[in-house]
Amino acid sequence: MSGAPLERRGRKMATSLFIQIETLPAGKALVDVDKLTHAVPEGEGSRLFLGVQHIDVPHSLSELESVLAGRDRNDDGENSRAGVGVR
Repeated sequence: MSGAPLERRGRKMATSLFIQIETLPAGKALVDVDKLTHAVPEGEGSRLFLGVQHIDVPHSLSELESVLAGRDRNDDGENSRAGVGVR
């Protein structure tokens, strides 16, 4: 059954990944990553396009990549432990 879509009573179940992200002006938004079509630099941050809607965020494109990957915005992934801290 590996690789087969999940089904319940004949209907496909959709799974979405939502992240909470800072927005401009100062605020937060819950974003469905599956709806993200593209991002472009905009002023001091980036503009995310979610279908026909867009939101502005205070992250550069490289910071945005880290945020979407679940890392700290300044973590380029070189020494990342996928959110697991070392004590």
